[in-house]
Amino acid sequence: MRAWTCHGRTQREMVDKLQQAGIIKSQSIRDCMASVDRANYVVKPPNGPYNDSPQGIGYGATISAPHMHAHALEEIVTYLQASAKKSELSVLDVGCGSGYLTACLGRLLNGGDCESNRQQQTLRGKVYGIEYMKELVDFSIENTKIADIDLLSQGVVTYQVGDGWKGLPEKAPFTAIHVGAAADSFPQELMMQLDVGGVMVIPVGPDGGVQNLYKVERLRNGDQFQKEDFTFDNLLGVRYVPLVHLNQNT
Repeated sequence: MRAWTCHGRTQREMVDKLQQAGIIKSQSIRDCMASVDRANYVVKPPNGPYNDSPQGIGYGATISAPHMHAHALEEIVTYLQASAKKSELSVLDVGCGSGYLTACLGRLLNGGDCESNRQQQTLRGKVYGIEYMKELVDFSIENTKIADIDLLSQGVVTYQVGDGWKGLPEKAPFTAIHVGAAADSFPQELMMQLDVGGVMVIPVGPDGGVQNLYKVERLRNGDQFQKEDFTFDNLLGVRYVPLVHLNQNT
């Protein structure tokens, strides 16, 4: 079993197949993906909500394939665990789309129904989801209210309109940043919002061209962007919708 073939008839079956394929490696990611029902975050897809493929959610946006969400979560969770002694972790989800991955991240922090987090009680913090269109922000909120409303009522997850290239500087620094759309270059302003030792998972490459998923780690602080303050790890080839430049979106 491999990526693109981890289809399920239920959320549990989809997660089981992602684990069998070796994409889900940790119990915390298995538990948290199993606890957030993808069916609540899609728009009646013809192949069902648990198909291992990206699906349109309107406004030119998509929800990524489940295996891509699992890849991103596995890359991020190690950094969250390494920073667990901090009083509160902070995560930014850029291009939150329908809210699915934002909710999964919320289950890793003050996890509610996430069994592994209830037992360990090690990860606490907040997740901020941003989208450039108010309609998608509203869509994320309404989806989260279906079965994950505790994440909203407890303030673990918040959604708001924002420019993905500029991030959310008033809430920085972030232990982790996930970007759900492909940037045509590495977004320096967003990278500067990472905490030292923090990680960004981001697809980079031109729309319709070669794109790769990168893990970017911040090594040291600095007032100005310096490429040497970061490491860049090319994880795998991907295909994402572009990260919108708001000043070009008329």
